[in-house]
Amino acid sequence: MDFLIANEGEPLVLIEAKLSDTEPSPALKKFQGVLKKPAVQLVEESAGYRMIPNGDQNILVAPAYQWLSSLP
Repeated sequence: MDFLIANEGEPLVLIEAKLSDTEPSPALKKFQGVLKKPAVQLVEESAGYRMIPNGDQNILVAPAYQWLSSLP
């Protein structure tokens, strides 16, 4: 896991960055399972958005430029 966005110490979203690996990293899966927070794997080269199941949650795999450009 590369980044954890938090607000006043409360985790909001987990972020992993990869060049082309569209399968969620084991570390991202593990931290999401423990923290029970949304997770995103940003990929430089990807055809589009995908939701990957991770237990009772999902991990979003998305092109980095699209996901980051949607942030406020």
